[in-house]
Amino acid sequence: MRVLEIFASLQGEGVNIGKPAVFVRLAGCPIRCAYCDTKYSWDYGAGVEMDVDDVVKKAASLGVRGHVVVTGGEPLIWLGRGLEDLACRLRKLGAVEVETSGVYPPSAGLDRCVDYYDVSPKLSNAGVKAPLHPFYPSSPKAWFKFVVRDEGDVEEAAAYVEARGIPRGRVFLMPMAETPEEHAAVLRRIWDAALRHGLRVTPRLHIAAWGNARGR
Repeated sequence: MRVLEIFASLQGEGVNIGKPAVFVRLAGCPIRCAYCDTKYSWDYGAGVEMDVDDVVKKAASLGVRGHVVVTGGEPLIWLGRGLEDLACRLRKLGAVEVETSGVYPPSAGLDRCVDYYDVSPKLSNAGVKAPLHPFYPSSPKAWFKFVVRDEGDVEEAAAYVEARGIPRGRVFLMPMAETPEEHAAVLRRIWDAALRHGLRVTPRLHIAAWGNARGR
């Protein structure tokens, strides 16, 4: 598979926010959200070709144990092309989290080895059509993060959650931002709307600390 980068950091988003983790970023994404902060991952030919053995060896060499995040791009485009084996092999380093748009359902082989799906459903602010697959609202492994920039986005997210039967306790609202200053401003804009709808707000730690710096 094509691998863009393998690095150690803190998980900045979602249910495992703040955990030390190894990140494996795979190349390729057909979704291409307008606000994407990793547009360099869209190219299917980016990065380097690596087999599963080499990916696991590199991830293990970073010395972080307990949590692994497979991200992209959209990792699930690699279903049937090594993703299942990779997820299962990475479990020796800790719990496996897969970040996904939620457009593609996992295979049974992948689901067996994944501990968390970090699902990012797309609101109209993404500028794309990316329907959420019905597998995810019914999966106890799925957690949902909505990227929002203002009160209107919070209203849309609340309606989305209600319409698709997503458990509200598994929903996170996160600021759409590329700098620490913008991050703080968005938090202030969405605060009251989130409170009104009873939805949980979390920061994006890497943005708050580093801005949109690669490898963070």
